[in-house]
Amino acid sequence: MSFPLEEAYQLLSNSYQNERLAHAYLITGPEGSGKKELCRQLICLVNGINGLDENKQTLQSLKSGLVNVIGPESKSRRITVEGIRLAERSLRMASEKGLKKVVVINDADRMMAAASNAFLKTLEEPPENSLLFLLSAQPEQLLTTILSRCIRVSLRGSSQAWEISEQARHFLDQLARFYTEGRQGVSAALSLMKVFSGVLSQEKARIAKLNDDSLKQEIKMYKQTTEGDWLKRREDYYKAVTESEYLQFRSKLIEYLLAWFGDSMRLQNNYQRLDLPDYAQTTGQLASSLDSTKLGKKMDAIESLRNHLNTNVQEALALESAFIQAFA
Repeated sequence: MSFPLEEAYQLLSNSYQNERLAHAYLITGPEGSGKKELCRQLICLVNGINGLDENKQTLQSLKSGLVNVIGPESKSRRITVEGIRLAERSLRMASEKGLKKVVVINDADRMMAAASNAFLKTLEEPPENSLLFLLSAQPEQLLTTILSRCIRVSLRGSSQAWEISEQARHFLDQLARFYTEGRQGVSAALSLMKVFSGVLSQEKARIAKLNDDSLKQEIKMYKQTTEGDWLKRREDYYKAVTESEYLQFRSKLIEYLLAWFGDSMRLQNNYQRLDLPDYAQTTGQLASSLDSTKLGKKMDAIESLRNHLNTNVQEALALESAFIQAFA
């Protein structure tokens, strides 16, 4: 049985209040169902964090010496055994009385075999005062032994439009202006690309700062109680996490581009459900001015961009080529 986000939180909150919270949860659901948000709310609950604090509104913002959030790293988009072992180690550190040490594994289905086997040992022998969250849209790819040791919470997919981050909305607003002002040509396409690149750069800087702050907190808490190479390994870990989180954001921004042209195609065929309804007027104008073949070519250019960025191609060159094809 699947639950809306609010109902799932209420059920788990009741379990916590009645001291019946399990040590490991597998939170599943499609994109946009609220897996990360449920995690964030539960961490705030068990560790007495003000969940309404504007600086604690994302799962990543909760990262600290007590809360470790890991996910697919580098271009392989896999979770490595090294990342799992570092997370396990944080669970075995001492914590203040009444607080829980938390590990969140985002896209847990991306764990490599060695990582899955290493994490299984933690599930079998969880450290005291620990709480484990596995998030996955494809839980069937996890080991059955991992599935059997977690309480599964299935979130219901939302029929509503995608949630759009502030950074992504800035780009989409500029994209809307691009079409409403009738901009054309290579120069206009490259100007739009600069907006896209600027959003990417700002988000990468934000991610890097968050991870740098988390590293500094760990150094302050544990530097005197760990061996000599610990700092170097944690620096390498947070560097990999920064790269991974940046790649996730870049991928999401590309999805918004695909949704933009996808909405135009839907409007051509009188479909009511749109991914980006706030921009329906502009995508509707695009649907009226271009036939499905031309829209399809624009989507192909963005799909090619996504494929190229999964290789060793230089990001700036891939963006320039794609934006000229899609927007010039």
